Amino acid sequence: MKSLVTKYPWVLTLLLLLLPPLKLRGEYWAYPEYEMMPVLGDYLRELHSTGPTKPPTKERIIEKIIADPERPLVDDDYCDTELVFKNIHDKLLCYSEYYLVSATYQDLQKACYGKQVKCKKGASFCRRSTELMKGVRCALVSGERISECLYESIFLTGYPVVTCQWDDETQEFIPNRVLDIVIPRSKKVS
Repeated sequence: MKSLVTKYPWVLTLLLLLLPPLKLRGEYWAYPEYEMMPVLGDYLRELHSTGPTKPPTKERIIEKIIADPERPLVDDDYCDTELVFKNIHDKLLCYSEYYLVSATYQDLQKACYGKQVKCKKGASFCRRSTELMKGVRCALVSGERISECLYESIFLTGYPVVTCQWDDETQEFIPNRVLDIVIPRSKKVS
C-alpha cells in the first residue's frame, strides 16, 4: 500500500509552501530593521519590548519631563499638544496623569538631593525639590489609545516630587519622572 506522500507528491509540496519560513537560531540580519532610520528602529524596539526601558539620560529627561521653555504655560490644550509632540505614552496607551516642569535640567536634578517624601503610584523612593517650580499636571479626561487622548491642563507652582536613578557614567543621580507637584501650604495670618 502506498502512502499519501508517494501517491500524491504534490500534497507534500503544497504543505511545504504553506509553512512559514524557518527562523535561524542565533544572529541573523533582520533586513527591514536595517533599512529604516536608526531612531525609528530604536523607537519601535522600545515600543514592542517587554523588558526594562532605556536608562535615563540628560537628553531623554529634557525631552520627556522638561516643559518647552519657548511655550508659555497658559493654553487650555497645552497637554494635548505637548504630550503628542513629545511622544509621551505607555505602549500606545494614554497616561492617566503626567507632569511637565518648567525649569532647567540642573534645577530639576537638584530635587534628587532634596527631602525624602512618601511616594505614590508604586514608586519606592521619592525626593521633593526644595525650590518652587512652575509646572503642568496633565489629567486624562477621555481616550485610551494615543490618538484619542484628551487631557485637562492644570497649571501649578509647587515643589516637584521626583524619582531618581544613579548614573554610573556621570556618577550622579538623574531624575526619572515627576510624580507630583506639591503645592505649598499658605501661612495663616493672625
